Amino acid sequence: MTLNSRYSQHARRALNHARLLAQDYQHESVDTDHLLVGIMREKGSLGSQVLTDLEVDERRAELEVRVLHAMIDPLVTPIDLTEALRRVLTLSSDESRWFGHHYIGTEHLLLALVRSGEGAAERLLRTLAISPDQIRRRVRLLLHDGITELGIEAAKRIARLSELSRRVLTAAGQLATQDDQRQPAGVAHLLLALALERRSVVSRVLQECGLQQSPLEAEASQAAEGDQAVQAAILDDVIDHAVDRANQLGTHYTGTEHIVLALAQNAHGASLLQRHGVKPDKLITAIYQTFSMPG
Repeated sequence: MTLNSRYSQHARRALNHARLLAQDYQHESVDTDHLLVGIMREKGSLGSQVLTDLEVDERRAELEVRVLHAMIDPLVTPIDLTEALRRVLTLSSDESRWFGHHYIGTEHLLLALVRSGEGAAERLLRTLAISPDQIRRRVRLLLHDGITELGIEAAKRIARLSELSRRVLTAAGQLATQDDQRQPAGVAHLLLALALERRSVVSRVLQECGLQQSPLEAEASQAAEGDQAVQAAILDDVIDHAVDRANQLGTHYTGTEHIVLALAQNAHGASLLQRHGVKPDKLITAIYQTFSMPG
């Protein structure tokens, strides 16, 4: 599933929930009803809030989706999107633009779902006794009150980030756009920014663990344009995991040490570290010892 780089973190996760739901139910493709349930499952998103406010029964919706499609061979993995769902994704970009937003969130996906009226989501909404107008009114009310999905995500993160972590993320973004490149930051930019931030002890730890900076700089500058959305989604996951790890350790901030831990514990981040001379397990141990963290 190729993701638009403008999708919010919640929108990406809702789409992933939809894909996993189709796989779990052994359906041939991912349709609009899978996305509707995917939005419900993405707690904390604006779209999920809208459906909760309308008292949509998530469990009932899941059971209805199960029987809306024929089952296929369990050895076959459903990956394809229906044409109806592809149209919804296109319409979600229009909905975002009409509101003057620079991102696509679950609220825009919801509006696109009810606007298109295509796919099994239309039948699902009828079964749940929810009208398109109810969803439109609720989304517009929240947006009129100044509540946006990106604002929710940013607030959760910024409130937790240390000053050094903010510097690192800003630097990663700058590295991604240097030389007139127009791409979101990815994990290679993040790792390079961590290595370059000399005010952070993490930079020293990375050097001691064998980081090869020159090849990393080359990889960061040659990030493939076709991987932009994927890289942005991976970076989102790393930062989310860093915030969660800081919470688990009982710290009131998310520092660069938490970010590098999350990077080393992410499959893509671990692969990146190994390509540039750092063993993830060794790095994790060094971070725990340097910052006296409980294992």
